[in-house]
Amino acid sequence: MKDFVRKLDEQDRRNFLTGAAASTLGVTILPGLAGATESTIIKPAKHATAKNVIFLYMSGGMTHVDTFDPKTQSGIAGPSAPTSTAADGVQLSNMLPELGKQANKMAVIRSMTTKTGDHGGGNYLMHTGFTRRPGTSHPQMGSWAQYFLGRRSQLVPDSVVIGGGNPGPGFFRPDHSPLPIGDPNRGIKDLLPKINKTQFERRLKYAETFREAFEKGFPHEDVTSYADFYTETVKLFDSKTTELFDINKEPGSVKNLYGNSRFARGLLLARRLIQNNVRYVEVQLGGWDGQHGNPGTAANRTNAMDAPVAALLQDLESQGLLDETMVVLTTEFGRTPRINGRGGRDHFPKAFSSMIAGGGVQGGQVIGETDDSASSIKTQSYEPKDLHTTIAYALGLP
Repeated sequence: MKDFVRKLDEQDRRNFLTGAAASTLGVTILPGLAGATESTIIKPAKHATAKNVIFLYMSGGMTHVDTFDPKTQSGIAGPSAPTSTAADGVQLSNMLPELGKQANKMAVIRSMTTKTGDHGGGNYLMHTGFTRRPGTSHPQMGSWAQYFLGRRSQLVPDSVVIGGGNPGPGFFRPDHSPLPIGDPNRGIKDLLPKINKTQFERRLKYAETFREAFEKGFPHEDVTSYADFYTETVKLFDSKTTELFDINKEPGSVKNLYGNSRFARGLLLARRLIQNNVRYVEVQLGGWDGQHGNPGTAANRTNAMDAPVAALLQDLESQGLLDETMVVLTTEFGRTPRINGRGGRDHFPKAFSSMIAGGGVQGGQVIGETDDSASSIKTQSYEPKDLHTTIAYALGLP
C-alpha cells in the first residue's frame, strides 16, 4: 500500500486519501478538499458540535454486564447488579457508583458489535475503523482530524496518546503522528535531553547539518516529512510547551478530584491538553483481559475506571469544556455474559457497550438493547466504524 501511494502524483495521492477517508468515516468529502494543502486550517462543517475528543480505551475487553449493561439473571449477573442513576430510566452497574451520578451527561450504547474476537485485531479495528490488512496501515482518528482540519497549534501536537497502544498516523505523513506519553505524572520530561542547553544546541546544530545533507541527497517526500517531524519534536523542548504537559501546575483540589492512579492523572493531563489546543487525546486503562479466570478483575477494573472518569466529566463541565469536548469510552469487544467455570468471563465480540458524553451528545439516554442474558442485541446494532462516523461528524470532518 505504501509503495502504491508513493507512486501516485500529488493530486492522485490526495484523491486516494480522501477516498479512503470516505470509506473509513462514512462521510462525504467536500469538493476541492483534495487540492487543499495539509497545513491549511479548514473550517469544520456547519454540523460540527465538538472541537475536541478525549478517547478512553479500556484495553483488554471491558465486560458490559459489570459496567454499562447490568443484568439480574443467575449465572450472568455475577458481582454486578442494576442500580438507578442520576438520569431517569438509566441503570448502570452498582460497581460504577460515581459514574451513575454523572449519567445525565452520558449516552450509553448497549448494542455495539464486532466480528473480531482477538485483542490485536479488535484494538486496530476500534482505533481505525478498518480490519487489519497485510501491508496496509490505517490512521487513528486524531490523524484524520489533523489531515482534514489542519493542525491547530504550532506549539503543541494535534493529538496525544497517554498509555500507548495507538496505531498512529497510518499512511499519512509522520507529522500526523500522535505524541506518545508514558507516564502522565512526568509529562514529556522523559523526552527531554539529559544534558545542558549549550550541549543540546551544539548537538542540534550537528544533527541539522546532517539532516540537510541527507535531504539534498534524497529529495523524497518521505524524507522531507520525517525531517519536518523531527523539527516539530524539537519544539517540545521549549519550556512553554513542557509546562503545558505538567499536571503539577494544576491546583491541589483538582488533582484530588481525579485521584492518584496513573489512569486518573492521565485523564487530568488529557483535560489540560485539550484546554491548550490539543484536539485529540487518548488515555488507556488496561488489565481487562484478566477476567478470563479471575472473578475479582471486574471489581478491580471498574473501581479503577469509575471515579476518575466521573471526575473528568465533572471537571470538563465546571471548566466550561464539556459542550465542546466529546468523551468516548470504549473497548475492543465485550465479555461472555455467562460466567465460565473459573469464575471469569471470556472474549465476546457479539455484544458490548460504549459510552459517549459531551460534544453535543444528549445525555441521560441509552441507545440499543440486549436481551435478558446480555448475549444478543434486540435493536439496531453498531460497529466500530459507526462510532468513528459519529466522532467524525461531531468534529465536523467534511
